Amino acid sequence: MKKRIITLAVTAALTSLVTACVDEGDDGIDGVDGLDGTTSNTNPLRRLATAPLGAEFTGMFLNDDGTFFLNVQHPSISNTTADANGYVYDKGTVGAIVGKDFRSLPDDIAELDLPIINADKEVVMTAVGSYQVLAQQDDAAAGIDLGKIFAADSTTELASSDDPDFNGAISTGNTGEYFLYTNWEYRPGGMSRIQLGGLDPNNGYGSVTREGMLDFSGVEGTWVNCFGTVSPWGSMLSAEELYFDDTADWFDATNSSPQSLAAYLGYPTDGSGQWPNPYRYGYNVEVGGNNTATEAALANVEINKNETLGRFSHENAVVMPDEKTVFLSDDGTDVVLFKFVADSAGNMSAGTLYAAKVTQAAGVKDPAEAAFAVEWVELAHGDEADIESWIAEYDSATVASPNYITDQQANDWAEAKLHQDLDGSGSIATSPFSDDRPAFLESRKAAAALGATDEFRKMEGVNINYGRASTWWNAGATDGARAYMYLAMSSFDNGMSDEVGDIQLDGTNSKCGLVYRMKLEKNAAGEVDVKTMVPAIVGGPYYADREVNACNVNNISNPDNLVIMDDGRVLVGEDSGNHENNMVWLFDDPAI
Repeated sequence: MKKRIITLAVTAALTSLVTACVDEGDDGIDGVDGLDGTTSNTNPLRRLATAPLGAEFTGMFLNDDGTFFLNVQHPSISNTTADANGYVYDKGTVGAIVGKDFRSLPDDIAELDLPIINADKEVVMTAVGSYQVLAQQDDAAAGIDLGKIFAADSTTELASSDDPDFNGAISTGNTGEYFLYTNWEYRPGGMSRIQLGGLDPNNGYGSVTREGMLDFSGVEGTWVNCFGTVSPWGSMLSAEELYFDDTADWFDATNSSPQSLAAYLGYPTDGSGQWPNPYRYGYNVEVGGNNTATEAALANVEINKNETLGRFSHENAVVMPDEKTVFLSDDGTDVVLFKFVADSAGNMSAGTLYAAKVTQAAGVKDPAEAAFAVEWVELAHGDEADIESWIAEYDSATVASPNYITDQQANDWAEAKLHQDLDGSGSIATSPFSDDRPAFLESRKAAAALGATDEFRKMEGVNINYGRASTWWNAGATDGARAYMYLAMSSFDNGMSDEVGDIQLDGTNSKCGLVYRMKLEKNAAGEVDVKTMVPAIVGGPYYADREVNACNVNNISNPDNLVIMDDGRVLVGEDSGNHENNMVWLFDDPAI
């Protein structure tokens, strides 16, 4: 495997896959960088699309009809250029690249040139097909207009989000027709549904019906619905991105985040009365997929929070072909990679939560070479009914009388579980709980206390191609052709490059991020697993003196959404302030 990593690094230096630790003052290296824009078939990384100024690409989803869904999130309100169809990208946009079947994308795609003039910078540019706008922020719908966030009373408008994120499409039950679900990131969060049909192979969908926004009041609202995936049974797994490292901050009445949920629930926003329960947010929200006929009506779509998958800053969850194992990414600083294994296939209401403990290859700090062994630390087994009963115990907490799991309680729970003194007190504590609630309600702190690695930085999309993974799994192969999972780190600074702990990478180009490849394995329990993390793409070089495009424009910068195509190639979307125009890259991994 080490040989493959080195080969990839060399290939990178010769084409567009620029790795870390490049000497920016070396004339020879600068000359090689000039080759990055070539369209040679040996180039493993090619620019496929560019986003309008101010925007990132989100909602990357490959539909079973070959359409590639792609959203324009928070574009600059100063954009004025109209595209060929008359659309101006000055608001959040839900759309798709059409006119090219992404199930059979050619090998010899010519790379898209970097936009240079303003007219090209302000619109969506694509190397193949064309971009079809399906909806924009505030577009009229049969129900609540797209992107609008209403309070639980369904009458009080709180905001309009310009942040469409995850897209997931499932069949309506009629051939060629789909329900497209789209997250709208906000505090509180939202999700819309659009019906699509009549796909023309050249021009896109001929029928677009904007149904409106879903009602999340049955689960007391959602929080910053970010990326997600579609489960094998056809439900949307919508991630709540909970940026709360310290639950104590939730009870600060001046904190705008819980204030926004108080407004949603109709509570006093100054903290003088009832206050939102922090343990009702920070989960994967499962939407729909239970009964297509019943859910033809938007109001009948079932919604459930999967508390068994843990509470942290979920980026997304991806279910493996055993329909039991779920890998979950955690977004933020000093975060954790999680795994959940259900008791029964296709049912996430009970199972065991794990966190990754990684070991870095000895003596290797170059992020283009530094692979990791992965072990899994068991946090606890839990079921939804029990966890929900624990959550309910915190419903009465207020700003004046806060109630939450303290750091000391989490430590004492871990000491009792491990039978070890973890805080240097000289004695082993007795658990303050008769249950394992810290594992599910303070999952990141529980993982760290039990010895898992909590040094990851800006962990973003984690994904597989389900068809490829399912073929591998059902064939029972032990070698040869493999399915792979990919995991994006938007950056690898802070805990990943601070020279302490489990992860100690050279941080020279850390602000540009990287993508790991993870080989799917079958473990001794007969479940899908991963045992290694191997660098596949490393961003950079990073140029600190540049006002724009601080990361090399011929390489990834701050990777976010990932989609793995049927042929194994990887689509990498950016969420970057280090490229003037965020991009989607097509990566043909030379190691597989």
